[in-house]
Amino acid sequence: MKHTGTIEIETERLILRKIKMKDAENLSELLNDKEVQMYLAGIPADYTVDMAKDYITNELKEKYQHKDFYDWAVVLKSDNKMIGRISVFKQDDYRRMADLVWFVNAKYRNKGYISESVKAVINHLFVIGFERIEAFANVENKASTKVMAKVGMQYEGTLRKYDCRRDDSLYDAEMWSIIKE
Repeated sequence: MKHTGTIEIETERLILRKIKMKDAENLSELLNDKEVQMYLAGIPADYTVDMAKDYITNELKEKYQHKDFYDWAVVLKSDNKMIGRISVFKQDDYRRMADLVWFVNAKYRNKGYISESVKAVINHLFVIGFERIEAFANVENKASTKVMAKVGMQYEGTLRKYDCRRDDSLYDAEMWSIIKE
C-alpha cells in the first residue's frame, strides 16, 4: 500500500480536497440536511457552525496528519463551494479493501457530482494499492445505490439488520463493490 493521505484530486467540475475552516458553514448546512441525517444516525440533529469548526480544528486537523486517512470535501470549481463529502469509512490494508461513504447537499443532487467524485476517489484508491472498494446503503436510499451502479460497482447482496437509524431501529443495507482489474 502506498498511502498518500487526503491529497487534492481534480475532476472536470470538482476539486476534492481536505475540509478546511472556511468550509465550516457549508459542512454545517450539509449535515443539517434532513435526507443526510436520515441515513447518518451519528450526526447531531442540530449540527451548528461552531460544532463544524470544533470538528475541523480538533479532529480533522489531527487525522489529516496520517497518510492512511482519506476524507475529502467535494468542492465546485465554479464557485469554490463545498457541496459534499466523500470519505473512506473503514479500510483494511491486509485485504486491500476500502469502504466509502458520501453525501451531497440537497441543492446539488441529481447533477452527477457525487458520481464524478466517487469515480475519482475509486481511481485514486486503486492507484495506491487498494484492490476492492465497497459501499453500503440503506435499502431505502435509492440515490446511493444509483451512484454505486453508475460508477461501476456491482450489487453483492443485502445485509439484514446491518446498521442503526436515528431511532435505534435496525435497517437492511445493500452491499456493492468494485474490484481493481
